[in-house]
Amino acid sequence: MSLLIVRLVVFMLLFWAGWQLWRVWERKQGAGQEHLGQEKKPHLDSESMVRCAQCGVHLPESSALHAEPYHFCCKEHQKAFEADQ
Repeated sequence: MSLLIVRLVVFMLLFWAGWQLWRVWERKQGAGQEHLGQEKKPHLDSESMVRCAQCGVHLPESSALHAEPYHFCCKEHQKAFEADQ
């Protein structure tokens, strides 16, 4: 029984050591890329979200109908909003 426990402890120590080595290697790989100018850049394709003045749904600004200073998700909501004003 004690041999089984020793084997388990040795296996756990080997796993832990391998995990630590892998983490150190990953950090060094990331540091090397930063020096080469290959660091991760933020996603540049993001776009502002606007809220429909009539129903309150959020949608990308490029998909919205603009009637300054308001934004609408469809023509029907724009007409309904203008009728309420």
